[in-house]
Amino acid sequence: MTSHDFFEKTRESRIDKLREIINETPTGNIEKMRQITEDLQEETSYDEDENEYKACTGLEDELCHCDMDEINCSDIVLWMDDPHLHTADLVIQIKDFKPIIANFSQNAISRLHKNKVLPGFEKYVSKLDFSYNHIRFMDSEVFKPFTNLSKLYLSHNNLQTFKKQVFEPVKDTLHRLDLGYNRIKSLDDGIFEGLTNLEVLSLDGNPIKTWKKEIFKGLDNLKTLSLDNCNIDDLPADIFEYLPKLTGISLRENPFEEIPSVVANLKSLKNVDMSITNLTEIRDHAFAGDSSLEEIILEKMPFLSVVRDCGFCGLPQLKIILLNDNKQLIEVHPNAFGFIKSEPGHKSAAITNFDIHGSNITTISEHMIDYDKLDTFKVGGNPWKCDCGIQFMMQEKFLFKSDSVAPKCASPPTLVDHHLATVRVTDACEDARFLGRSGRFSSVLGLALLAGFLAIGAYYMVSSGKLEKLVRQVRKEPEVSYTNLQAAGEDFALETDFQPRPAEV
Repeated sequence: MTSHDFFEKTRESRIDKLREIINETPTGNIEKMRQITEDLQEETSYDEDENEYKACTGLEDELCHCDMDEINCSDIVLWMDDPHLHTADLVIQIKDFKPIIANFSQNAISRLHKNKVLPGFEKYVSKLDFSYNHIRFMDSEVFKPFTNLSKLYLSHNNLQTFKKQVFEPVKDTLHRLDLGYNRIKSLDDGIFEGLTNLEVLSLDGNPIKTWKKEIFKGLDNLKTLSLDNCNIDDLPADIFEYLPKLTGISLRENPFEEIPSVVANLKSLKNVDMSITNLTEIRDHAFAGDSSLEEIILEKMPFLSVVRDCGFCGLPQLKIILLNDNKQLIEVHPNAFGFIKSEPGHKSAAITNFDIHGSNITTISEHMIDYDKLDTFKVGGNPWKCDCGIQFMMQEKFLFKSDSVAPKCASPPTLVDHHLATVRVTDACEDARFLGRSGRFSSVLGLALLAGFLAIGAYYMVSSGKLEKLVRQVRKEPEVSYTNLQAAGEDFALETDFQPRPAEV
């Protein structure tokens, strides 16, 4: 039987099934009819490429390039009327070549056939990239020869569904799976069951209608899950029940208006990214629950305007908070982290990275966090009001060297466009100028009073004779009397009497 006969027979079988469904239940199985019709169209329109493609020939116009342990077949141009590569069935010309990385991205491959993906070299491949193709079907055993496959990229294709058996052959080796930006509308319960070593899963950009915990059943070692741009506005509280080791989740570009309770109550969770969502404010203890969050990313939020009192309280392990590029963000409450007032154990005192770059903040409190513990503090791109409220940021320790845009003053008019790190406190703060002047006056007055007291004291000591007495006490000289001098003279006279006299002549 030829391949044409096979497809023709399959087509007839599909048509018979479709007729049966239509006859039995004309309106009850529309979804089944649609699926069969789409499958039939894809299968009957597929023409297998019988050409032989030689890769890595070493010539200037070689089809793919092989270098070290990588074969690069990305964005292949064949000829003008049909420029893109349609198959991964290549004949590699280099002897003893062991490709660990195989890149087939940005081509026109529509189906992955068993034994027609790098035939003869499958066992060496660890990373396989088919992103940005037209893939709609994958044979059930297409990955069976890939005994060392750990990373598989299938994003930006036309997958609508896939069978559980597709990933069964690589269940023990696969660590990363990217299915983002396909056309997947639903996932069967336990579809990933068996992938016990999978650590990273991306389902970004898929229009999945229903999310339930059974989808993730069997992913016992999954650590990172990405559900960006999936049109999710809420998640069930038990959605991650089968993910005991989940530490990171990305929910970017979803229409969330509230923080999902599962984010605040998942004990294993360490980092969450909810950037580009519809949150308008961060309320009191918004992320506090049973989680152990260490990193929160809320960037490019179109509607976020304020972080309320204790908005980030109850997160004692929180280290990194990124609030960059929030153009509507005008306020971060002085007690946002509970440093001013909070319940015992609710102060978020472990912050090491605090970034609010490119937002609309004019002032922040000196007492909001412990700035001395920060490794990074990026505040550039905000319209800072350079006054007494932020004079602490004008200290030498805040040089903002890690900031791509140096923070500048937006007001008062006399300091517009001045770099914050170069502004003198006395120029920005009237109170500082007053304290400076009063401090200098107090110093001069104190010195004058001290000199006056010293002069009065000296006059009193001299006039009363106490100074002379004090000097004598310090020197402690013995007293000399007339009697002693007379006795000394008598001794000298007596001594001369005993000297022999000279003879008379």
